[in-house]
Amino acid sequence: MWRSLLFIPVLEDRFIAKAAKRGADAIILDLEAGVADDRKAEAREVLGSVVARLSPEVTTTVRINAGWDAASLDLDAAVIPGVSALHLALCEDPDHVRKVADRVSQLETERGIAPGTIRLIAMLESPAALLLAREIATASPRMAGLTLGMEDYATTMGTTPNADLLRPACYQITQAARAAGIAPLAVPASMANFRDAEEMESAAGWARRIGAVGGYAVHPVQVEILNRVFAPSEEEIAWAHRVVEAAAKAKREGAGVFTVDGKMVDLPIITRAHDIIGRQAG
Repeated sequence: MWRSLLFIPVLEDRFIAKAAKRGADAIILDLEAGVADDRKAEAREVLGSVVARLSPEVTTTVRINAGWDAASLDLDAAVIPGVSALHLALCEDPDHVRKVADRVSQLETERGIAPGTIRLIAMLESPAALLLAREIATASPRMAGLTLGMEDYATTMGTTPNADLLRPACYQITQAARAAGIAPLAVPASMANFRDAEEMESAAGWARRIGAVGGYAVHPVQVEILNRVFAPSEEEIAWAHRVVEAAAKAKREGAGVFTVDGKMVDLPIITRAHDIIGRQAG
């Protein structure tokens, strides 16, 4: 799963030209907040050419608008070869996920795209949505991740983005995503404050410690931080290989429990080691 997802306004050619070189694991072509209301139709019209331009070089995803009327128009434009996932802005309930998933399935079939190619990531941006996090996470087999819309969530809570507010919400999203077997992509920091690298690094470190696997960015500085924080360290990788090698040896010898670096190792720790190696490969 992606460590960093970078927003790119679909109508801004100067950003699109450099998008694949920014180091993000995935690009989010934005049809929602990054596009003025009177230019939505124009954005949908050019989306296909932008995806064709970027997708051979970088994993390309699309953020669609909330509300079924706008979302339906976005889906007609976005369910095309080269798009890996759709981010559902202001996702409020599991019914919306199911409705989007059904339409995506229909369009994949009509357009000759392999069924299930395009995954969904729900952006929870209100207290009502957060209370339904588990139901949203399990609403469709297409679900790939959950995230928190920091600014909208803070506004609906009657305050501004701050650690006291965002950390409990990100913890809740991480638990719901993990319980559903999908990716937690919630870092408790406002992306708007992109110049505060220290805040982003602290928030990303906290998110990783509670089980998140990545986060969103609006600036390359944030991409670098997310990639570094969510990547396994050299020490972690070396430890994981020692555990896997010791586990293989123990299996050959018929031992169920063994030690590595003076500490007992059993199945959960072996699983953790394989996960670290898998994230290194990803």
